[in-house]
Amino acid sequence: MADVWTINYLPEEGGRLTGKLALTDDHLRFTALYDSSNAQVAKGIGLALGTFAVSGGHASYFHDTSDDFAIVLPRADVDHADLRKKGLMKQAVVTMKDGSSFVFDYGMLNPKKLVAAINS
Repeated sequence: MADVWTINYLPEEGGRLTGKLALTDDHLRFTALYDSSNAQVAKGIGLALGTFAVSGGHASYFHDTSDDFAIVLPRADVDHADLRKKGLMKQAVVTMKDGSSFVFDYGMLNPKKLVAAINS
């Protein structure tokens, strides 16, 4: 059974994707529900997500189909997660063993439990 959080993913290129982050024993899977940076439905921006997946620098972690867009991070490749505050916004930053990082923004809510779950 997976623990699930509704959260925002912040791509390196900018923008914000709102979706569900599920943690299982094997992986972290973020499935985008919509692009909240400009309020477009993710299924309607397939070309933009395709471009994002190619240009993101972490293409091996992306899963993009006509039905959904997901980032799948194998737990074995996760080095650690940290809590970061930017003003009132609180973020969980997942750092992979190859040094790449993924930023999940939880707004004003505290992602302390999410960070602890990733690190356990």
